[in-house]
Amino acid sequence: MPRAWYTTDRAQSITRRLGAFLGVILVVWLLSFVPFLAPVYHGIRSAVYAVSSILGRATARLFANETSLSAQLAVCTDRLSIETVKAAAVDANAREAEEWRTLFGYIQRNQTQGIAARIIARSAPTSSTVIIDRGAADGIILHSAIIIGEGVLYGTVESVTETSSVVRLTEDAESAIAGAILGKRKTIGIVKGQEGALLSMDFIPQETLLTIGDVVVTSGLDGEIPEGLVIGTVSEVVATPSAPFISAVVALVHDPREWTSVLVIPPVIPPL
Repeated sequence: MPRAWYTTDRAQSITRRLGAFLGVILVVWLLSFVPFLAPVYHGIRSAVYAVSSILGRATARLFANETSLSAQLAVCTDRLSIETVKAAAVDANAREAEEWRTLFGYIQRNQTQGIAARIIARSAPTSSTVIIDRGAADGIILHSAIIIGEGVLYGTVESVTETSSVVRLTEDAESAIAGAILGKRKTIGIVKGQEGALLSMDFIPQETLLTIGDVVVTSGLDGEIPEGLVIGTVSEVVATPSAPFISAVVALVHDPREWTSVLVIPPVIPPL
């Protein structure tokens, strides 16, 4: 006759182990009432709780369903996008603050009067114009010089509305500015815009000695743009012995795409 399940060797072994486990728990619980053993009891209990917590979190991650993981990934992606936008805004504000600091330094050193403005729109690369947020209502007039950095000529005001103005950059093909070589006041010429980031300085007297790296500035002879504003540096000299004039290729000292803050200086001789 077969033995009952509780009389089998396996059942008896399980029963003995369960009884031993419960006995250990009972003994540990009773030890908590012994004053000098209470700290040991609490230490064991804290360790058991810590291990249980770690095992619980690991189990949750192991058996987390795909939907839960996707939701967590979406939250992390959104947070990353928000932080990226914040970082970009901080970087843009820092660049603009540096531009204003440089312009303010130029104003202080040269005792220059002008109107601060911001670039709010840029045209296609072929026309080389920008729009600033100041217009006739702010005192802007035609042919005003636009300055960036520490006295670098950015362009001139081409047209004006009540609240905004169009600025033609120095590299525009229709731009023509009276120029000179810094330190050589007798070296005059006309600086014209070209396609790309290079300018040309034409009508320079044949006897003029030019060197690569000479700084080209405004001469002030056109009566509109103040004298001494930096235009660029000579990168190449083009001379023909039989011609009455020589030319020079002028490289810009700035990237027009990097600036957002400008100073508008009115013409030396206001237009009629």
